[in-house]
Amino acid sequence: MNDKVALDVKNLNLDLGGKCVLANISLSVRQGEFLGVVGPNGGGKTSFLRALVGILKPTKGTISWYATAPEEQPIVGYVPQSAYINQSNPFSALQIVVQGAAQSGPVFGKNRRQTIERAKALMKFLGIERQIATCYVNLSGGEQRRCLLARALMRSPSAVLLDEPTTGVDQYGHSRFCNILNDLSKEGVTIILVSHDIPVVSRFSKRIAYINKDLSWEEYLSN
Repeated sequence: MNDKVALDVKNLNLDLGGKCVLANISLSVRQGEFLGVVGPNGGGKTSFLRALVGILKPTKGTISWYATAPEEQPIVGYVPQSAYINQSNPFSALQIVVQGAAQSGPVFGKNRRQTIERAKALMKFLGIERQIATCYVNLSGGEQRRCLLARALMRSPSAVLLDEPTTGVDQYGHSRFCNILNDLSKEGVTIILVSHDIPVVSRFSKRIAYINKDLSWEEYLSN
């Protein structure tokens, strides 16, 4: 982690359906920081992430992302709480991961080989290389979450945002997943993890932000 800012949020307000969901949130995150976001159900954690990645438009305030180098464009990976996969026409785990390259150019054609090699390398890094040909819907919960993380990493993002990525995963899988995120953070990738599990978040995060419509409190940890 360094002193450069990866994300700067100023006076973020978000209204949905005439209801205030987020109010006056200001927060800066440094490059390579591992930030845990906790709070009660319905407190706005998911909406906060969706605003950060541009899915929801703030009612007021600004969200600014910065790349690791001035000449680069910031790339933000996103692992949603749930991903709809059409089970009537299931994709293999490899095909799901490859989808993450779609925004950086044609997945197939002259870039086909490089794209496939990148996807396989990420699956090996995340420990799911044996599931390359397995249908995504037949993967275990932990394998599915690592598959979605690999998809989010396909474009070499400078930051990755994750919404309850270990829901339904056993304790071993939970710790293994967070260890992977910790390794990415050490390599300079900014991690913002939403979770309901404060003890686990406290174990891996460098800082915790508690969101319940507003930024109620934040705490730096000694990890």
